[in-house]
Amino acid sequence: MSSFVRPDDRTTEEPLDDAPAPPSTPSLAAALRRGLVGSLVAAMLATLVLEVGTLGIFMHWVGDLFLGGAFFVDVLVLWVVIGFLWAVLGRLAWSIALVSVTTVVVAIANLVKMQYREEPVYPSDIDFLREPEFLGSMVSPVLLVAAVLLVVAVLLGVLRLVARIERRYPRPRLRTLSRDHVLLLLGLRLGVGVLTGVLLVQAAHFNQPGNMWRGLYEASGKEWRYWNQKTNYRSHGFGGGFLFNMPVDAMAKPKGYDAEEMAEIAQRYERVAAQVNAGRTGSLDDTNVVIVLSESFTDPTDLDGFRLDHDPIARTRARMAGTTSGHMLAQMYGGGTANMEFETLTGQSLGLFRPQMLSPYQMLVPAHDDYPSAVGWFRGQGHDVIAVHPYQVGMYKREQVYQRFGFQDFVHDTTLRETQRIDDNPYISDRSAFDEVLTQIGEHDKPLMVNLVTMQNHIPVDGNYHDPVRVTGAGDGEDEKIGQYARGLEHTDEALDQFLGALQKSPEKTIVLFYGDHLPGIYNSSVKHANKGLSLYRTPFFVWSNQPGQNVPRTLPTTSPAFFLPLLYDVANAPMPPYLAMLETVRRHVSAIQQGRLLDGSGEQVKESALDQQSAKPARRHASGAVRLLDRQTLRGGPDVARSSRRMTGIGPNSAKSAKKLLQSTAW
Repeated sequence: MSSFVRPDDRTTEEPLDDAPAPPSTPSLAAALRRGLVGSLVAAMLATLVLEVGTLGIFMHWVGDLFLGGAFFVDVLVLWVVIGFLWAVLGRLAWSIALVSVTTVVVAIANLVKMQYREEPVYPSDIDFLREPEFLGSMVSPVLLVAAVLLVVAVLLGVLRLVARIERRYPRPRLRTLSRDHVLLLLGLRLGVGVLTGVLLVQAAHFNQPGNMWRGLYEASGKEWRYWNQKTNYRSHGFGGGFLFNMPVDAMAKPKGYDAEEMAEIAQRYERVAAQVNAGRTGSLDDTNVVIVLSESFTDPTDLDGFRLDHDPIARTRARMAGTTSGHMLAQMYGGGTANMEFETLTGQSLGLFRPQMLSPYQMLVPAHDDYPSAVGWFRGQGHDVIAVHPYQVGMYKREQVYQRFGFQDFVHDTTLRETQRIDDNPYISDRSAFDEVLTQIGEHDKPLMVNLVTMQNHIPVDGNYHDPVRVTGAGDGEDEKIGQYARGLEHTDEALDQFLGALQKSPEKTIVLFYGDHLPGIYNSSVKHANKGLSLYRTPFFVWSNQPGQNVPRTLPTTSPAFFLPLLYDVANAPMPPYLAMLETVRRHVSAIQQGRLLDGSGEQVKESALDQQSAKPARRHASGAVRLLDRQTLRGGPDVARSSRRMTGIGPNSAKSAKKLLQSTAW
């Protein structure tokens, strides 16, 4: 291409005897051929870098990647990117340099994310670039410095290579070319720009029916393994996996979805709610509701592959034994905090969304003026609603999301009254977070609904505490890391026990939902290998009340956080709205829903095709109800659909007056 054209030698001076003779000027066609080959080779090398960043040490995937053809489609994608940049910049060498450096950065990010969260880089991760401090805290300083040095080395190497190429094959000046060649070159750039631009637009709409790029990746016949994105990327290549996760509509429209169907669903669950509520004498109208998502709170004694010298969550275990409790099924290992929070507050399971809906907080909720949730319901019932998160407001777009949900106040790292850390832990302690909740309860005359998301046990855990729990058997030098994490759990265990003790002495009625969001990404391959199945996706939860007689020992099958809210009403013996009656009906038949995974009413894994009609029907109802919440006009279903849906699921977060008028105290 143009940057590979040798300049014409128009001087008439004879070269010196000891000077090398200037090389002959190749034709424009030869230069273009050289550029074509050079850019293709660059695309292949860049693709290889991305695949290594995805495959890591699992080289047995290489055969599948090459034989299936995904590697070559990935090469084509990057070749198109290089072509587009050349058309825009007019300098092929710089286009190759830009793609090369970018792929190295992405490959490093992919390796790090795979290590800590067992998932690859997604298109939506670009939002995290706004939080460099958080990204820096995720990895050790040594690894961060090494990554920066590697990127700098690659950048310098590429710049040097570009300089050599441009010295040997300088970019031609248009005035040195004939008029025909100028027109040819400009026409070629325009044509390449238009063609590659169209192809890139196609790539951005990867999930639309009939998409050309998706067809190329599917030519091998391999299925998209959306339930395991790590495998998805490794079998379809980084490019295929990345494009598969481009933004799409949040949810498919259920079969038979219309105003009549929604009216029937609303009537059905109004009747179910009436039956459930007939014998209930309690209430949450005058009760503080505290929902605690405890960052990375798990039970390490449930795992095989290592031994702790004592139980770090003994107090929590005792609380669980005396009330409604069990295990939650996390959507991911090592991450997914905001997704578990979303499920809890909305009653919508990510298993019902399209698999590309990786983070509703980032990809869905901010696009709406408001979004129905428990926040709007409790606010409509007379509660003050407050969010507490002892960290930066920008993570997962929480500030925007909380506004859409209808929170009246958001207490975060810079507005929290206590900001104590324990030993060398960089995160605010759980004790400080719990004290903030107690203070808020004391300051409000109205009953309070508080959503607390803690940070104390967030990774990295290395070197946080002076006295890690003694751990043996993990191998690979992991005992210290697990011991550090276990000590953090013990600090949470103590702080939680004191928090509940303070609530027990308080004259105000309070009910608490406590749950861990996911396991931390700290376990090595030997521990992971020793814990197959659901072990790496289960975290403890319980519902506790400070009112006499409400804490009845009950251990539930493994459940999804989407089904937590009805449990609050169960423990309080309070009448529940129809939407929660629907969730409770689903939970009894399908206790947990995950992308690619279902658990039946007893907590055993089951295929959807194996569900009996009685179990499958409420699950489909849940899907229809969840779709309703994605648009105030019910996916443009019109006011009749929205009206019948509100009868069951209720209102938006800022519609307290409408709630009283339309629903009184019986709907979500």
